[in-house]
Amino acid sequence: MLNDNDSELKKFHLFHSKPVFVPVILIIWLFIMCLYEYLTYTDSILPILAKKQPLEVILPIFNQLFVALFFLLGITNIIIAIRYAMIKDKVKESELAILAKETPADWHPKVELLYTTYNDFIPYALAQCLKQTYDNTQGVILDNSTDPKYIKMIDDFVIAHPNVKLVRDSQNKHAKAGNLNNYLCNGTHDYDYFVILDSDELLENRFVEKCLKMFYYNDIGILQCNHISGQNHNSFMRTFSSSGNIFWPVQNVVRSVEGGWLNKTVSGVSVGQTGGALCIELGHGVMISRECFEDIGQMPYAVAEDLCTSIEATLKGWNIKFASQIYGNEAFPVNMAALMIRSSKFCSANFEFFKKYSARIIKSKTISLYQKIDLFCFTLSVPISAFQYISLVITSIICPVLHIPLVTQLFMLLPTLVCYFSQSLVDTVFHLTNGMKFLDLLAYEVESMLLYGSFYFITVKSTVLALMNKPAKFIVTPKVNEHITFLHAIRNHYQGILFSIFTIIACIAISGSYWVLLSFIPGCFGFLFEMQANYLTSEEQAKADKLQSYSNKALQSGNTETVDWND
Repeated sequence: MLNDNDSELKKFHLFHSKPVFVPVILIIWLFIMCLYEYLTYTDSILPILAKKQPLEVILPIFNQLFVALFFLLGITNIIIAIRYAMIKDKVKESELAILAKETPADWHPKVELLYTTYNDFIPYALAQCLKQTYDNTQGVILDNSTDPKYIKMIDDFVIAHPNVKLVRDSQNKHAKAGNLNNYLCNGTHDYDYFVILDSDELLENRFVEKCLKMFYYNDIGILQCNHISGQNHNSFMRTFSSSGNIFWPVQNVVRSVEGGWLNKTVSGVSVGQTGGALCIELGHGVMISRECFEDIGQMPYAVAEDLCTSIEATLKGWNIKFASQIYGNEAFPVNMAALMIRSSKFCSANFEFFKKYSARIIKSKTISLYQKIDLFCFTLSVPISAFQYISLVITSIICPVLHIPLVTQLFMLLPTLVCYFSQSLVDTVFHLTNGMKFLDLLAYEVESMLLYGSFYFITVKSTVLALMNKPAKFIVTPKVNEHITFLHAIRNHYQGILFSIFTIIACIAISGSYWVLLSFIPGCFGFLFEMQANYLTSEEQAKADKLQSYSNKALQSGNTETVDWND
């Protein structure tokens, strides 16, 4: 849509800059790794070679691959946050300048809101999303549900909202991607853009209007919008939801700004400005143009269909950008079990993506070297806990048993700590900046360490299954919390508890590595957070009741009342 020769329009182009943060990361990372490699060579490799046991050299060298990865991911989290602090005001100013503009009166594209659901329909969420200031908007429910309760609920909603289309996928294949393709790739449609909604999605009322301005004044095919974690109605959700409010803008603003610009022409794709990072769409709260989707052909059949779609679009020459000033609202996972299911899905999905796309990404001339490195880091950031565990086994069990000399245990622990606490450090800085009291912050950090520290088992399990070529499976994150007793919590997490206890005993008995307590004590007690979702303050109970009442009202014909998207 954007004419590059039009100077008036170019003034309102989204802010972007030359690659900065990835080169800085690489410089810092290479400096640290040179130091580590020198010490590993002098303290480990030389003594091994002196004993004339060259095969044992493999273990410390293999472990250095993990050390390198831990430092790379840890440094990335810190540098990307610093970069965000440097550019966020310019990005906001650039976006607000575009949003203040008007689009031509004769430009009136049709936008469809595609609400995907599988036994998790939330009436109040869809009712609110439909309440847009832009009038040429069509709601479409894409339903894969098998539960009669949700099927009836959806039928009642369509009766109450006759302008909403309902499309059911009776075959229910390929999860979310199959649900979307069943509609988009079959029949004739008259949309110009579509928005993908998850079942708990809330959009601000000007969402569509704002997105269209971004498309009109920028040469983009996909626009991912910002999210806040709201609708939190129990103690677990309230405690841990704030991390997402930091992660979304920090990560995505930098990747959007440094994503470069592609020029798509009839003859092919040229790189207008080299990208230093890769901006991706995240599966919901995203608008995609019809031209972009039809050029891709379909949503790739993968668990991480959003990440795969982003690569397909980029390889085809379409620009993907992030809008920090256009908001959606999504609920944080309702309990610990839901959060672990989501983490497990992300882990297996990223391995599936890596297997399917690594060769194409490496060979691509559209994606720059810096973008490939950034994508590599992003893909491996989820299974990092499994890699940390492998490194722990090497340094604290295998090497001591074989009497292989290593650098001091504390020295080997440092890269793991840098990686583990890097995101926590970013959260700490932003929480303090936003006015969180120190004691509240301290309590939050301790709770986060205990919660996420108990995810080792599920991540290791997902990684092992992925490496054994077990297909990734799309599992819908549960949206409803059931009362969990102490015995139920132990029964749900006994494997993780035993896994942590065994690791602690083995490390202390074999190498005297008491520092493993830092990593695996959470796995012994983290299951207690399973019951935290049982507790609601009076305000949270009132909010839960309020949201339920809005769902009931959304099923009533003639009712126009909707929940405030900020709730």
